[in-house]
Amino acid sequence: MGMSYGGKIVLLPGQSKAEEFSCLVHELSHEMIHKSERRTATTKTVRETEAEAIAFVVSKAVGLETGTASADYIQLYHGNASLLAESLEVIQKASAVILAALEPRPEFENQEPQGEVAVAS
Repeated sequence: MGMSYGGKIVLLPGQSKAEEFSCLVHELSHEMIHKSERRTATTKTVRETEAEAIAFVVSKAVGLETGTASADYIQLYHGNASLLAESLEVIQKASAVILAALEPRPEFENQEPQGEVAVAS
């Protein structure tokens, strides 16, 4: 439902806000951890499993219910518990960076939102 390439993320329109958020985190994860030497050092199964696991962790942390979507996606790419365990450190670190970025900064806590964020279609 999305794609990332060269620092740009594109999401397909028509998703619910929760799906859009999860998809954005998934694609952001690719940009963060799979656009370096790690891309050639890992398989597509590893990359998709890690990105989806990060999307799951971040979505759950902000209170979104994702049902079985993440597990289904990981199985689609043949990910498994062993692979998740091997990637746990990468998943934890990337999730922590994203969640920290979502925390309101003190200088902006009392300000009203200035509008909506645009999503490319």
